[in-house]
Amino acid sequence: MPKTPLKRQASATPAKASNKVVALSLEHALEVLSSGRKVKRLDLRLDYNGITSAGITRIAEALLKNVTLTHLYLCHNVIDDEGALHLAAALEENRSLVQFYLAGNRISTAGAEAILACIRRAGLTVDLDLSLQRVPDSLQQEIRLAALTNAKQASSTPEGAEDNAPFFT
Repeated sequence: MPKTPLKRQASATPAKASNKVVALSLEHALEVLSSGRKVKRLDLRLDYNGITSAGITRIAEALLKNVTLTHLYLCHNVIDDEGALHLAAALEENRSLVQFYLAGNRISTAGAEAILACIRRAGLTVDLDLSLQRVPDSLQQEIRLAALTNAKQASSTPEGAEDNAPFFT
């Protein structure tokens, strides 16, 4: 009998001290994002869930309604350039995201360039990980530099400057 791979189970347990919610399944993540529920920090850990551009379209739509998501982990899924375009469009509207992990997907130069254009147009300061992709290192560096430049410009304005500053490692 062939072995069936184990699937992650959904988990959303708010921690009392930080009022943090962690969602591990796409359906639970979409439910939390769309609910308009206010939490201090909402992490979506959807790594290794086989999420495609169709799933990303649903996440992007939910991002338009949610302003509490700060960390989005979508590493090692099957997100391609079409998914990157949907995410870029959502990021222009939703500016609460501080860290965004897309490592190990199927995004190429075209998808990365769409995200870069969004970062520049919207003045985003998001810390974005596009490693392990078909994206040249020079373009990944350009994305990091654009977000860092935006962060420096934001820090020169007193209102809300620290709220959106990226965490660069």
